[in-house]
Amino acid sequence: MSANLPFQLHANDNAREATPAVWIFQGRAVGLLVLGVAIFIALFRVLTAIDIDWPAALVISLSPLGFMTIVVHLLVNGRPPSYARDLTLLAIWRLRVWLYMTGALDRPPELWVRMRKPIHPTL
Repeated sequence: MSANLPFQLHANDNAREATPAVWIFQGRAVGLLVLGVAIFIALFRVLTAIDIDWPAALVISLSPLGFMTIVVHLLVNGRPPSYARDLTLLAIWRLRVWLYMTGALDRPPELWVRMRKPIHPTL
């Protein structure tokens, strides 16, 4: 009754990296969730200690966690690891271009700036 049954492989995720995930917070972004909860608890305790009504204290205390959730949703999930940094650098460059175009800067901004001084050409 026992025939030669071929060995069957079943796909599983055991070979992949283990990354924590809670709701939309995945990988390194879980640290933001922990930080947001810690800020929420600290702010709520401080605000209630100075006799601010609990509905107002709740809204004020939840705002940093809400901001972190929006940042993770818009800049982290489904994006390359350098997406937020690249977007920030682009915004800074566009600000510098705008400042040059309005006359606030004397020289136009350089797109790729090297960290060393340029060498003067000698003849």
